[in-house]
Amino acid sequence: MSVTRAVAPPRPHPAELLEEISRSVVRLHKEHVGLGPPKARTYIGEDVVVCVLEGGFSTAERTLLGHGKAGAVIQQRAALEDALREPLIETIERLVARKVVGFTSGVQPDGEISTEVFLLEPERPGRGAASRLLRDA
Repeated sequence: MSVTRAVAPPRPHPAELLEEISRSVVRLHKEHVGLGPPKARTYIGEDVVVCVLEGGFSTAERTLLGHGKAGAVIQQRAALEDALREPLIETIERLVARKVVGFTSGVQPDGEISTEVFLLEPERPGRGAASRLLRDA
């Protein structure tokens, strides 16, 4: 008698996963912002995913920057990131197969650099105790 087992699909090679995360984040920016950054890199640590996006500012944003209105660009980008919060979190959770417990993003107009940082639920119990201790202090 043969036994059929459900086999989980193979996890992508880390380089493939990094590329897929970068592509997915850029795709979300293109869909919701109208432009996507031409350069994107993703880094994964034990409990964190960081996406660094370069370029992709609109003509309007560049015009504002040219007139000394970096604050307006930062404020607009923050509002857009807030609107993209759920789709970004859902995408990361799907790709890394872990729960996102924290998300933050930032923009540096000089150099057209944006970051998306996702804090993942620890895989192993007991991890992150130092962070909890610092938070409770």
